[in-house]
Amino acid sequence: MGRWFGVLKTSLTNFKKTPAAAGNPQFKISASLRLSPSSETLTVPSANVVFFYGDRVEGTGDNVIEKMSDGRNVAELLVEKFGETVNTWIVEASTFRGSFAVYKEFIAPAVDSLGNPTACDYDPDQFPASSSIVHLLSNCTEQARIISTLFHFFFPSYLTHIEYVFEF
Repeated sequence: MGRWFGVLKTSLTNFKKTPAAAGNPQFKISASLRLSPSSETLTVPSANVVFFYGDRVEGTGDNVIEKMSDGRNVAELLVEKFGETVNTWIVEASTFRGSFAVYKEFIAPAVDSLGNPTACDYDPDQFPASSSIVHLLSNCTEQARIISTLFHFFFPSYLTHIEYVFEF
């Protein structure tokens, strides 16, 4: 079974309606998505595995740490662990405070611009984290669908032999 791999950048807004330069925080998402064996197009997975990167630890010189700092390697590892029928999404924070990841958009407005908690602004009834990840995955799925459709149209004989790496 084939896989589509790409590195996408998206925000919590609709990528078709709001340009990236509009000041919206951009998330870098490494995706490994399931392809249909017959048509080589994106297909429905058995599950979605979402992994949120933590703090940046690049440049340590330790091969294992360096390997786990690459979204592609993490995506491949998760596919090995959960099976070929899943889609994997590796989400990198849009904001870092030094080397520390800050996922403030997932719990806004309960944090300040540095990611520090503020007084009682969090409203769990609105499901901010859940709705945020739905927006990100929807945007990325649409981008991946467009890219794979265009690639399939222009290079149909290479779909099973070429690795897909796109960064927006």
